Amino acid sequence: MAAQIPPQVKTFLDKPLFAVLATQSPSGRVQATPVWYMLADGHILINTSAGRTKLRNMEANRGVALAILDRENPYKYVQIQGKVVKFDRESGAKDIDRLSQRYHGRPYQYPPTDNPKNRITIRIEPERINTMGF
Repeated sequence: MAAQIPPQVKTFLDKPLFAVLATQSPSGRVQATPVWYMLADGHILINTSAGRTKLRNMEANRGVALAILDRENPYKYVQIQGKVVKFDRESGAKDIDRLSQRYHGRPYQYPPTDNPKNRITIRIEPERINTMGF
């Protein structure tokens, strides 16, 4: 069941902070990766490139957790536990540009190892939200 994001948490999440995404491999190994994110229609939207470990983990196990810390006060944070509800290969290139605009104020600069066709947007439905310092 989707959790509603309280207004003060939404305001916090609207800042371009970094999230740490935790996923679990089929063998049970946990992986944590810093990611860009944004709120979109009640979901947490992230983006990755085909072939990445976090993507393989989420395809095998849709349960994830995100931790988002305040830059000025790391004791103020939001933890979101949720599940992946969509892998969107159609919007991947557009969404990485949206995220890059949010974090850098310009379209995404592709490294030589990546290209727009590889980008995949992941939509995460929050199921549980915990906060500290609010």
